[in-house]
Amino acid sequence: MADKMVDTTSTRTIGLYLFILLAGATSDVQYFVDPSNGADSNPGTMERPFQSLQKAQDAVRTAKNSSGGVNVMLRKGNYDFTATPLTLTSEDSGSEKSPIRYGAYNGEIVNFLAGKLIPSSVFEAASEIGPNVYKANLKSLNMTNYGNLTSGELGTCSNEKMELFYNDEPMILARHPNILSSGMWQWMSVEKVINPTTIQFNCSGAENWKNVSTLWLHGYWKFDWADNYVHVMKFDVNNCTAQIDPATPFLYNAMAKARFYALNLIDFLDSPSEYYINRDEGVLYFYPPTPLQSGQAYVSVGKSVLSVSDLSYLTFDSLNVRYARGTALSFSNVSHVHLNGLDISDNGETSLSISGLNNIINNITVRGNGCGGIHVSGGDQKSLSPGNNTMRNCRVTHWGRWKRTYQPALGWSGVGNTYTENYFSGGPHAAILGGGNNCVFSYNHVDHVCYEVSDSGAFYTGRNWIDRGNVIANNTFSNITWDETIVLGSPSIQAIYLDDQMSGYSIYNNMFVNCHCGSFIGGGRRNQVFNNTYINCTLDVHIDDRGLTWQKDDCKPGGTFEQQLKGVNYQEPPWSTQYPELVHIFDDHPCVPVYNVVENNTYCNHGTSKFIDASDAQVKGWMDSVENNVQKC
Repeated sequence: MADKMVDTTSTRTIGLYLFILLAGATSDVQYFVDPSNGADSNPGTMERPFQSLQKAQDAVRTAKNSSGGVNVMLRKGNYDFTATPLTLTSEDSGSEKSPIRYGAYNGEIVNFLAGKLIPSSVFEAASEIGPNVYKANLKSLNMTNYGNLTSGELGTCSNEKMELFYNDEPMILARHPNILSSGMWQWMSVEKVINPTTIQFNCSGAENWKNVSTLWLHGYWKFDWADNYVHVMKFDVNNCTAQIDPATPFLYNAMAKARFYALNLIDFLDSPSEYYINRDEGVLYFYPPTPLQSGQAYVSVGKSVLSVSDLSYLTFDSLNVRYARGTALSFSNVSHVHLNGLDISDNGETSLSISGLNNIINNITVRGNGCGGIHVSGGDQKSLSPGNNTMRNCRVTHWGRWKRTYQPALGWSGVGNTYTENYFSGGPHAAILGGGNNCVFSYNHVDHVCYEVSDSGAFYTGRNWIDRGNVIANNTFSNITWDETIVLGSPSIQAIYLDDQMSGYSIYNNMFVNCHCGSFIGGGRRNQVFNNTYINCTLDVHIDDRGLTWQKDDCKPGGTFEQQLKGVNYQEPPWSTQYPELVHIFDDHPCVPVYNVVENNTYCNHGTSKFIDASDAQVKGWMDSVENNVQKC
């Protein structure tokens, strides 16, 4: 794997030089680990390195001192995490004067792998399935835990099953209809809902489907922003009906016209990059996109790679992490943790989850995950104490390949954190999703997301009055529109979506290019939208008054919003001093979208495009300000 993994060391130069410099400090302790040529009976020197990270962990615990740090230098090769993750706790904590560092030595390629290689020699032709299909006996490789498909509810993603990766790319669980060579998904359509557990559809060609006990369907069943998987309990090819297992119900029930596809039948294995696992026999079937001898096939085995909690002053630098079934790296309640130059890709669920204070996530690459990308949280909302976490210069692409919705590239929560200079592209739903206070999103680029859904946003947040004080500035949002045909409801995609009366945001100096809607204020108040540039958007700014209509129960006295505010003691410091506008909010037109400011923006629209869809009378009645917005083309 070491010679096949993409070498990204050129993007890690600063972190690498710093690591080597610090490792050379005379007061620092150094240990070396070599998975191929080391031995745990060795003293851990460069000439006689350890073999395992666990042995290095034991050595670090005894070597910590107050006069210098401890550096664990990782030599090139593959480190095996298929059995258990490396678990670090408070015993493994560093300190300000004695930080702990794990990193690749001298630019060598270090791979942390939770997957196992399937040697090409193990594959044999599966001519009984198709002329281009091969099979491998997993049991002969001592692999017997394949996991199972699961249904999933709104916002949840459970994908801890075995998956196949080839040449560092995720392969496709056999499906019908196939994904096009362009990457566009193809779908079938519900023609009729017979009853809550039975649908009818055009099943032309299904007479060849065999052993449908393993058949699943994945679809947007009622809304084009909510997907899940259902297991077929009975399939009637004569009537083209599928009866769903009650244990895996349709999300929000099914509707006619809903789009879906079928998966997990060996009969669907008819296109390059597809695979199927016979769980009863322990056999992997694969239609490789290139000759097997020219590539490497890995299956995901381990749940995670790192599990870190309750510690401080720890660094991981310049590592490749692959093939975890769940979340690859988990950091809980940590502080002063630095993650730099990591490539954490091809995981079943997400790459990284980190919570705590004063952590830095820098230059992280993520791609090909089944669920989301990175989740960062920290700070306390009730006391408004900041987390002071920073995520910068990270790149997350092509996520959400298993669960399509509510699995963002960046999930965020907490107070006083910064997200800057990141790039997010190629997700079917939201790129940035969460909520909190006094966070800054700046100099990020979000491109080509929400392409498969409706009523969604590249930056999405909503449904309360306590998440406020956040800044979205100097970002670029491009190509925020749909590629798929939306069949349930009206198409509506926003670059920034402040949903259901979200309030108190500042949106300025951003660039919106080719977006269906640039800035969407869904009934909120005291939002500031200024000095932005909108180019070729269908609608630049939207404001509505849903608090006066269908959402009035939330914002009236005694409603959901007041209960949330009481939970943080909003009429007492620090809330009353940081957000004085909240103290008497229920005496100040509580359900009206008041005091929004839309000023000094420029736009270039053509045809039927609009700058704002609220009328002058509405703006005046809501006591908003819409001024000095100029068309410049």
